[in-house]
Amino acid sequence: MAREVTLVTGPEPFLVERQVREAVEQTQQRHPELEVARLSSSSGEDGLSLSERLTQNLSPSLFGEPPIVVVPELATADETAIDLIRSELTQEGSPLIIGHNGAARGRGVINAAKKADCRIITVKKLREADLRSLVNQVARESGGQLSPEAGQRLVEAIGTDQPELLVSAVRQAVADAPEGRVDESAVHTMVPLQARISSFQVVDHIWAGRLPEAVRLLRGMEQRERGVGVAVIAAIAHGLRMMAVAESGSSIEGLGVAPWQLDRARRNLRSWHATSARIAHVVAALPEYDATMKGGLGDGVALDDEQKLAVVEELVVRLAAGDRPDVVIDSGD
Repeated sequence: MAREVTLVTGPEPFLVERQVREAVEQTQQRHPELEVARLSSSSGEDGLSLSERLTQNLSPSLFGEPPIVVVPELATADETAIDLIRSELTQEGSPLIIGHNGAARGRGVINAAKKADCRIITVKKLREADLRSLVNQVARESGGQLSPEAGQRLVEAIGTDQPELLVSAVRQAVADAPEGRVDESAVHTMVPLQARISSFQVVDHIWAGRLPEAVRLLRGMEQRERGVGVAVIAAIAHGLRMMAVAESGSSIEGLGVAPWQLDRARRNLRSWHATSARIAHVVAALPEYDATMKGGLGDGVALDDEQKLAVVEELVVRLAAGDRPDVVIDSGD
């Protein structure tokens, strides 16, 4: 049969992945006899490359129908695999579902898919109104319900730049609330500090190298309240710990790390070009920065609020620019 191809593309990996899952479910409903083969760019337990596993799963078989083939992150595939996928768009065979984050790598597949009249789903960055709809949908999927005030409070507290964190917060709120009914007071208890949430947004921009966005958000935090440096340093440390776990390849069992957190850490590893040495270098520098934010430099010397903000802003700038900070903190005297 002619191959049924669905290509999902957009700038937000979490939303692309969510749409890919939905496309898989829809395809399974149309082809309940087919299994699903989800293929990543990393080598599987069989030691085969992505292109080898693609060839294996897309080829006709004497022992049954080929599976529904899912390639969720096309932009991480090598050129051999990308060329193979492009050539398979117009071939006969079982369904093929592809996810792409809008990066330059793999764009040839998008262009070829358009020419071949494949189904293309473009996932746009969500507006605040879309996010309010999303949190209500996730609450229903989790067996719960959000009051309008609770949904708005969650979006305001967590922001519009981290839909996966927002979805995780909704699921946790539903799990914790009596009968899954979440009101505004429950959200206030769950997310008591705007600075705590915003600091993670700053850090996400750091790992992605989005320096202007990181500085803009940091300065907005500084205008709203004092002492934001402590929260930012803590968020940086948390991000580094997550990347260290992802980089080591260790099992997350017993670590209290959710699968989505590990996936996020892996993306941060790639975008920040992190290595174990680079992570260790920054981790070693952070205690001094943390001490400075919380009190002083020792010997009774302490920075004032303006000086502390300058220190944390310099750290954010250096990390987002790809530098490894040494501990050089000037009291301004």
